[in-house]
Amino acid sequence: MTLQSDLSERLLRACDRDTLAGQRDYAILRLLIENSLKRQQVAAININDVDCEGRSLRVDKRYKRQGQLNPKEIISLSLDTATALQDWLNLTHLPNEDEDTPTPLFISLDRAKYGHRLTGTAIYGIVKRAVTNAGITEAIAPERLRFSQEKYALNHALNQDFETLNKTIIETDESQLRLSPVSNLESENQTGTYLDTDKTQLSAVSSAIPYALTGFNPDILTSLLADKRSLNTRRAYEKDLRYFFLAAYGQKPTETVIAQFLQLNRFEAIAIALRYKSDLITQGLKESTINRRLSALKSLVNFAAKLGKCNWNLDDVQTEAVQTYRDTTGIKPDGIRTMLLKIDRTTVKGKRDFAILRLLWDNALRRNEVVSANIGDFDYEARSLQILGKGRGSQKSLISLSIGTANAIQDWLSQLKTKSSDRPLFQSLDPVNQGHRLTGTAIYQIVDQLARDSGITKKMSPHRIRHSAITAALDATNGNVRKVQKLSRHKKLDTLMLYDDNRTNMQGEVSSLLGDLI
Repeated sequence: MTLQSDLSERLLRACDRDTLAGQRDYAILRLLIENSLKRQQVAAININDVDCEGRSLRVDKRYKRQGQLNPKEIISLSLDTATALQDWLNLTHLPNEDEDTPTPLFISLDRAKYGHRLTGTAIYGIVKRAVTNAGITEAIAPERLRFSQEKYALNHALNQDFETLNKTIIETDESQLRLSPVSNLESENQTGTYLDTDKTQLSAVSSAIPYALTGFNPDILTSLLADKRSLNTRRAYEKDLRYFFLAAYGQKPTETVIAQFLQLNRFEAIAIALRYKSDLITQGLKESTINRRLSALKSLVNFAAKLGKCNWNLDDVQTEAVQTYRDTTGIKPDGIRTMLLKIDRTTVKGKRDFAILRLLWDNALRRNEVVSANIGDFDYEARSLQILGKGRGSQKSLISLSIGTANAIQDWLSQLKTKSSDRPLFQSLDPVNQGHRLTGTAIYQIVDQLARDSGITKKMSPHRIRHSAITAALDATNGNVRKVQKLSRHKKLDTLMLYDDNRTNMQGEVSSLLGDLI
């Protein structure tokens, strides 16, 4: 039984498209409703299967013969569905065009499974949640989100138009093709080249009008988030701006309410921002949290000013003073050694965790630098690893590895069946997410559990191991901050000076001298 069109529209409107989850769910629902896809087909889509400009999508065929791989087929998309997919892609990290990495199109946004491929069960939950939000009392499963007969006819007509347009372009170019001398031996390859050219022209014709030729009326929030390369940064900005608009206007940051705020004069806007800051202080939030939320609001205003949407800023709203790097001591090398000895290296999990801990300690890596590494980034013979450093965008840095760390990584990789260069270096081993990239949360839990099992009373985390490694390096080099900066990769030498001050405890030394004077 097909779903009535009014119910379909209610389901789509139930998605909160001002959030990451809402953009994702809206795109999924459009695929289920308009393209008659199964939830397993939607879950299997990769980013490089999507052609938003050509308004087409490569999906697994619905049915396959037993024991055979599921072949792919290309389906056409409506303009609304292609736009929904593009909106979702604008908020996620896209691979390079020359890569053939099977990166999932739809990912989980839950903290525990963040970045993993969305499952069919999760898509079932998305439909169920949309039904509840839409106030629909009857139970609706993804299997009911099918084309109506009218939509089937419309889709067929679109495909016919697509083929007609392709034929027209080929006939138009035919006279030009005859001008090129083609030998009998080369004719097959040359024809393929012409067909590829035709597809490119077809994509250009069927795509939307170039944005430089359209009316300039950008969605400020969407444009701001799209300007941020890091997905974590986008999520943080989205969440912090939601807090502000809920407090100031009692609603989420839609385009209308953002425009209402930006149309205020400078003094009214500053008054609202100061009231917001006062409320945050009253709630007892930490200084760093208050500063982060104010920073998101200031970024929104500054971005709008660049687009000519307002002529003021919030520079007069002062942030809170924050003392950074208060405790950088971490634990002694003996504590790290105890954690390493606690790992059972006869198991696959033990080999993986040992390699992770060696990387965190020997190279003082941040956990996201460990998470983002691929197998192809590791070179055992050269004892090196390419990492995506903090604030470096997509530019990778080459770091040298100790013999022990290189051997530990090689030992872990020897346990993997698939060693493609584009596969994650460290993968999940649990049955549900096996083979998926290990998350930052998982690495945090590994370190925390190892520390507790080793009897370490201090709360440990991947970043505290980084603190420990940098402090130990300063001890070993007698405070040579220039040399240790090559290890820590801090942009500012002042940051390392804080580590050195905490290490030497000069204040405690002077206090002891004063105590001896009385």
